[in-house]
Amino acid sequence: MCRIVKAEDNAHVYGVLTDYNLSSWGASLKSDYIKTSQPRTGTPPYMAHELLMGASDIHLYRHDVESLFYVMLLLCARHEFDLSDEAKWPLVMREGELPYDDWFNEPKYAKLGIFKESFFTRTEPVELSPAFEDIHKWLLHLQYCFSDGFELKYSYKKRKERAGDSAGELPPFDDETLGGKIDYSSLIEPISHLKGELKKLDVRYKGPSPATSTPAGAVSADA
Repeated sequence: MCRIVKAEDNAHVYGVLTDYNLSSWGASLKSDYIKTSQPRTGTPPYMAHELLMGASDIHLYRHDVESLFYVMLLLCARHEFDLSDEAKWPLVMREGELPYDDWFNEPKYAKLGIFKESFFTRTEPVELSPAFEDIHKWLLHLQYCFSDGFELKYSYKKRKERAGDSAGELPPFDDETLGGKIDYSSLIEPISHLKGELKKLDVRYKGPSPATSTPAGAVSADA
């Protein structure tokens, strides 16, 4: 759901992306994750690959960031603008064979998760419509952040295996942000380097992390 809000000074209008459709109150969630909405919800092409593969038992902050990345990637890769006078809506699906078609055609969640995991681990090309080339570097930056984060997670796992009985002495790995690689700044900071028509894009929250607007105790799920 996207809603439009005015800033306190009424000088600017901002779009705010929210989704409480599948949210749950924190106090109602059980430790055994028996609710189907707790670990995996959403539309497969836009879901975090670990949730598709069943590799994570809990919905993490970075899973939402990964889903947002897919929303931007797929919209900008598979659409273009029709600015003709006859166009009823300027944003239209591109014709012919489209990038990432296999993400939409693969019926098995686990296999789709493998496709998407490879997109990060092998840093496969970010293919965009020419109309959205201005944000190519932004999406490429996010892809590298995820790639680096998953590499850190894998390295930490190998260190624990080698440590054996001493593994408990290792500092914990921040899986919520993939070792600090996926946070609010990694998502927002590249906007300041956009060029073309997006060069002066105004961002309301430019700090490390805005105060959450989610009601206290609520846990949000995928769109």
